[in-house]
Amino acid sequence: MDFEHLYRTTYPKVRTYARSLASSEADADDAVAETYTTAWRRQADIPRGAELGWLIGVTRRVLANARRSERRVGALRALLGAQPRVDAPDPSELIDDVTLRSALLQLEPMDREALVLTAWLDLSGADAAHALGITPAAYRMRISRARRRLRAALSTSSTVEHPQWT
Repeated sequence: MDFEHLYRTTYPKVRTYARSLASSEADADDAVAETYTTAWRRQADIPRGAELGWLIGVTRRVLANARRSERRVGALRALLGAQPRVDAPDPSELIDDVTLRSALLQLEPMDREALVLTAWLDLSGADAAHALGITPAAYRMRISRARRRLRAALSTSSTVEHPQWT
């Protein structure tokens, strides 16, 4: 598969994945750009038939590195006495379904990630497992637990007042 075809066929799902985990649209776009830069440099390393899983794995690591960097910057700002910049989310970026968002936010990040890979990106269990660096059996257990926890969170969130998202 040539790089242009790889990009055109995988970009929507890679971007959706990045948006589900990044703190802003700009951070998601940066992560996607870095993912495809890595893919361009390492084209020979991309496993044939598992391209999307490989790209999701790269995106996951890029976002994890960005979060670690944000924590280091925050710690440095605290040491220097500077106030960190607080960005309000763009209202157009907010999920319309407050109940679902509230329930998802109650889940652990690993559970949210498993649900995003399967429900939003429509990855197979094998591709999702590859993206997470775990076995397919471990992924099946993780997604099963995540679904159970989401159902529980949805059932309790209907009785809890929702926070304001704006």
